[in-house]
Amino acid sequence: MVAVNVAQLLLAPQGTVRRYAFDEPVEGLNNTTGPTPVRGEATLLRTGYGILADVTLETTLPAECSRCLEDTSSLVRTQFHEEFVPTVDVRTGAALLPDPQSEAFPIDDSHILDLSEPIRQHVLMDTPLRPLCREDCRGLCPACGQNLNDGRCECEPELEGSPFAALRQLLDSNDDHARGA
Repeated sequence: MVAVNVAQLLLAPQGTVRRYAFDEPVEGLNNTTGPTPVRGEATLLRTGYGILADVTLETTLPAECSRCLEDTSSLVRTQFHEEFVPTVDVRTGAALLPDPQSEAFPIDDSHILDLSEPIRQHVLMDTPLRPLCREDCRGLCPACGQNLNDGRCECEPELEGSPFAALRQLLDSNDDHARGA
């Protein structure tokens, strides 16, 4: 959980900035082995209404190569800005009415600003849709399923029904013509 107590920042004048580095586990990042470590930095700016968080982070997520189906990992780097608003007044403790038009994340009753949910959302949005084990991954043979990164398979390429079948016929007829001449 990436959380910061911002009570002092909420009491500070508008425009006050605080920076926090983090290296914490975050739940819900498509990792079946548990929370995923996330490293980064958050710059928190006191605004007139709450706190604006400018976050830069990176993490590595387990993945399956979209071509050869081998286990691999994806490095995800992202940056985002999110607004956080208090749910209680820091001076009086009185509950504050939420703005129904606002899409800001809440700062809880203990003045804890939790970055975990926006981190989870932005990492998932920036995770590659088709991760690769390497850029030149050759994938699997469509006929026998052999991993072509491990070597060639014994399958003959099927040209029948292919747009290149006509070229094969031309090559074969040129070979026959060359032999007969």
